[in-house]
Amino acid sequence: MSLHKGRAKMSRKAWLSTALAGAAAGAGMLLARERRRSSQLLAISLRLNSTLRRGELLQIIMETAEEALDAEASSIIMVDASTGELYFEVATGERGGEVKQIRLQPGEGIAGSVAASGQSVRIADAARDARWSSRVSNRVGMPTRSMLCVPVRSGERTLGVLQVINRKGGGAFSQAQLRLLEDIAAPVAIALENMLLYEALEQSMLQLRETTAAKERLESELKIAREIQSSYLPGSSWRMPGVELNASLEPAREVGGDFYHYQELGDGRLLICLGDVSDKGMPAALFMSGLMIWIRAKANGSLKPSQIVAHINREISSEESTMFATMFLGILDTASGELQYCDAGHCPAYVVGQQGANALTGHKNLPIGIFADADYADNHIRLSAGESLVLYTDGITEAEDSAGHWFGAERLAEQLSHSVGCSAEEIVFRLSETIELFAAGMPQHDDQALMVLNYG
Repeated sequence: MSLHKGRAKMSRKAWLSTALAGAAAGAGMLLARERRRSSQLLAISLRLNSTLRRGELLQIIMETAEEALDAEASSIIMVDASTGELYFEVATGERGGEVKQIRLQPGEGIAGSVAASGQSVRIADAARDARWSSRVSNRVGMPTRSMLCVPVRSGERTLGVLQVINRKGGGAFSQAQLRLLEDIAAPVAIALENMLLYEALEQSMLQLRETTAAKERLESELKIAREIQSSYLPGSSWRMPGVELNASLEPAREVGGDFYHYQELGDGRLLICLGDVSDKGMPAALFMSGLMIWIRAKANGSLKPSQIVAHINREISSEESTMFATMFLGILDTASGELQYCDAGHCPAYVVGQQGANALTGHKNLPIGIFADADYADNHIRLSAGESLVLYTDGITEAEDSAGHWFGAERLAEQLSHSVGCSAEEIVFRLSETIELFAAGMPQHDDQALMVLNYG
């Protein structure tokens, strides 16, 4: 009897051991699958952020979806914001070019239904679906069997519909493939939003250039330009536990070329940027607005500051343009205080702490917009608790009084040395007030931008 019980007990132990080993193996496989999925989505996101040009971007979206889902063809169907109609901007496949001429009424077909409802669909036999519209299929002469169709949304707005057609090798697409296409639609929405912003900016630039020919319309142009410029600034203040940021921008004219930006990248990392376009007035404001969009598009936690700056430099450098910009762009690890930054020919930043105000003396790179193939390198510092990082444009140090004297770097350092322990907002306010008293009402010829980040 005891021998029988012993064997039963050993059998239960063996069973439990086998079950635990199986569960561990299953968990390991699930973890490996999720890692591969995350790696794939990261690669897709980086690829989508490689351009803001409509033709290039939409082609990348289609090729990416088709490759990831192993489909015979794919398309991006955009929503016309003015009419609600859907139109085929790009489609892949042997006769994909022909579908560009087709426009669908709101709610028409499967794509129209997905755009209207915001719900993804997986269809094994499209021809038998009650929502099926054969207009596209008949035009290109390509039979549609299986299909995945997902909405591409930015907030509450539907930008379009992303679909893949006919799984290679036959059969229907799986539910897992539908989820993958939905995951791909998220970075697609961000890329499309940036593209539309850039196109809106280009359109605004074109309209502004046309209106500058008429003197009586100058006031209207400046108002539009000021609104455009202000819309790309992220706000004057930001904070999180242990980190506080405050910034200000004062154009010398109605509009100007100075700019600043900050953006959370995830995992406790914060991108900060401040820069100065070489020109002034309307041309500088337009150039600055374009830079702001490129910074947003290229900002990515997997890229170093020097890589982001190099990407932007290649995009804006051309033989036709005579404008360039200086820029300080850094990524702060808010947990450790580690700051990696790229100085593209900008004014020396200051670190303010118990040792006073000390200018950073790291590697200087060329301003952006001069040579498309210029190399850029990073610098590293670690901010300690209670220290402040101060970024500014040369309009601060070159502020003039009535005698034509500049405010200068020495006055700036002295003023900052008296700001130890002050909040970021106090430092910005005190410095701005000091410069205003120094200028004593004299009109300034250069924009003035200032950003202060307090750590710890």
